[in-house]
Amino acid sequence: KEVLVPLFRGANTDVNVPLAIALCSFFYVEYWRFRAHGFRYLKKFFSFGTLGNSLRQIFRGKKSGFSTLFNGVIDVFIGFIELLSEFIRIISFTFRLFGNMTAGEILLGSIMFLIPWVVTDIFYGLELFVGIIQALIFASLTLIFVTMAVASHGGEEHEHVGVEAAVFLDN
Repeated sequence: KEVLVPLFRGANTDVNVPLAIALCSFFYVEYWRFRAHGFRYLKKFFSFGTLGNSLRQIFRGKKSGFSTLFNGVIDVFIGFIELLSEFIRIISFTFRLFGNMTAGEILLGSIMFLIPWVVTDIFYGLELFVGIIQALIFASLTLIFVTMAVASHGGEEHEHVGVEAAVFLDN
């Protein structure tokens, strides 16, 4: 039994290449996020402050701890969802690129089977165009994630803007 193995195949139609590219993008974004925010960035995922304070108040016998206990549980749950969303991005990047490139290869194979030599050159050109568009989308998404990663989300900027707005309104 003879097996036909194509000599030239798109690298992105093997799931390992898009996964490697997605992992590089993920680590690049996380590197820049840590570089911009330091370890305080981890508060986004591990925010146990409100839960800990409410549990301390409950164990000390204060009833006010019960009112903040729900907020603490919600903070921990949201942190877990944020952490999960960071890792889901790897899967999203991988299968977006893999799916689009594999669909193009299947389309080329189908067209070659139906109309062997006439129309396939046009579809090879279209597939090259799709590859360029996919690279542009992947780079744009990585740039958007890096921009969001290095942007400051703290309250210090908002307080400063609020003071300037108050001074402007007073005059």
